[in-house]
Amino acid sequence: MTLQTIYIARHGFRSNWLPPPHPPNPTGIDSDPVLAPHGEEQAVELAAHISKLQDKPQFILSSPFYRCIQTSSPIAAQLGVKIAIDRGVGEWFKRTRGIVPIPAGYEQLQPHFPDVLGDELLWNGSGIVPGADGEDENEIFARSAKFWTAFVPAFEAQYPEITSIVIVTHAATKIALGMQLLKALSVHDNIQFQGETTKLRAGACSIDKYVLESDLWTLKENGRTDFLKDGEEMNWNFDAVFEAGSDEDIKARQLAQNIANAEIKKEEHKGEEFEVRSSL
Repeated sequence: MTLQTIYIARHGFRSNWLPPPHPPNPTGIDSDPVLAPHGEEQAVELAAHISKLQDKPQFILSSPFYRCIQTSSPIAAQLGVKIAIDRGVGEWFKRTRGIVPIPAGYEQLQPHFPDVLGDELLWNGSGIVPGADGEDENEIFARSAKFWTAFVPAFEAQYPEITSIVIVTHAATKIALGMQLLKALSVHDNIQFQGETTKLRAGACSIDKYVLESDLWTLKENGRTDFLKDGEEMNWNFDAVFEAGSDEDIKARQLAQNIANAEIKKEEHKGEEFEVRSSL
């Protein structure tokens, strides 16, 4: 047997997307925050959705960062399987960033997730790791290609009976992995989906579905979030200036929202002035 279905999900809403104070990182690793309570709720909603799928995943592969394993945990509980980790699907950090963190491994993470986390025997990694000094857009795209090349044959050799998996990762990596499956030329490419030209979507706890058809991977679901109570939140793509979910990204989103709110108030004020003049 070979892999027939690949789901790729983004982690839930991060705690540092909310105003401070923020809870400490359990691992002590830079840029490794926990989920916000809202993100934990999203993870439960994602798990409930996955548990109802006809071709539900038989294996969970997660980025080693804490928020991704938190997101994976309700899925593992619903499916009755353990979580494997792989640095090949880890976070994207730009080369311009001061610190490029190395995520925890199984041993450091085990005390935090004793009931759901697997070990090296479950999956010992693809051997692909992000650049130690960060990556530009071409490099994360290349990393994703190397990941698939290394992962698929090794995984199919170890688990020939498994046909469906879910990967829980980050916005940038989710997009780069998907664009490689679709044989795109870059992370910036548009895609054709359901008759429209669009982008891969990557909201918090969104999920894509890829199915192997005639030896080609086909996108069946793009950033699906209809199972989330609050729908799509924090969508991101590579056309954005800042890293997904970074402090700069959050500030830019807040500024854009403040400007939009100010414009709405301005229009409301104009309407009130018009009503007053009309009544004179």
